[in-house]
Amino acid sequence: MAYLSDDELLDTEGGFTGWDDETGAGTEETLEQALAEERLAELENELEQDEHPIDYEAELESEEEESAPVSEKRLKREIRAEAIRRLEEAARTEKDFRAVVEEWNKLDRNRERRERDHENLRGDVPLEYQAVPEPKLIPRWMNNPSYRQLMAGNFLDILFDCPYEMHNLTADAFISRMVEELSEEHKEVLYFLSLRLYSTTRLAAVRGQSDRNIRKLRKTIHKKLQRQMYDHLCGKQEHGGSLTLRERHFLEKYSKIAKKQGKDAVIRRENKTKRRKKKNHP
Repeated sequence: MAYLSDDELLDTEGGFTGWDDETGAGTEETLEQALAEERLAELENELEQDEHPIDYEAELESEEEESAPVSEKRLKREIRAEAIRRLEEAARTEKDFRAVVEEWNKLDRNRERRERDHENLRGDVPLEYQAVPEPKLIPRWMNNPSYRQLMAGNFLDILFDCPYEMHNLTADAFISRMVEELSEEHKEVLYFLSLRLYSTTRLAAVRGQSDRNIRKLRKTIHKKLQRQMYDHLCGKQEHGGSLTLRERHFLEKYSKIAKKQGKDAVIRRENKTKRRKKKNHP
């Protein structure tokens, strides 16, 4: 999308940019034609699904397969993921990396095909409201992801974007209940540090506290949540439930720390900033 420069925006009468009425003469016909083509494509898609339905449920695991420690469908997914991982690690030449990109493009095409069978994807232009596809002037803030998500109808993430409703942002019932049961102070600290990505110094200035106090609160929250998650995953594993690779890594790492620290065990954040080298004074 092309934007006008600041000089072009200001160099107009009254501080506003003039619109060319001649260029918008055929806009209405173009939009009506695009809307008719979209509805025709939607009808053809529905007829295709009626004549040649695709059973996507065959690729999903049943309740018995999901609760079982081993599943054939799950093994197939893990094998495909492992094959792509090895292909990425073994890539050295430009040809190898092109093969990796092609594999990921293949997965994206399959995902898009599944989506097209259930909904007709369109661009960011709402045709029903006779919006201009490529306007000469548009506020930059309307290109923000949150605004575009809201205009597309995906408003749940925006409604739940606050410390007291953030537990609704996850579909995991245990994690949602665990976050919901936190105190208001802990919810606020967790929200700004984890979702808003505030630094401890910035949050301390907002709350009128010291940076040390915020870091102490963060450690307390992490210790409480990690302990509850550890107990939940241990119980899930004892009952034969399957764990993801990330959950297995968490169990392994937390159990090692718990043997040394006991109830005060907590997995600390990794400090990606390299330590300064000490200067050797003569």
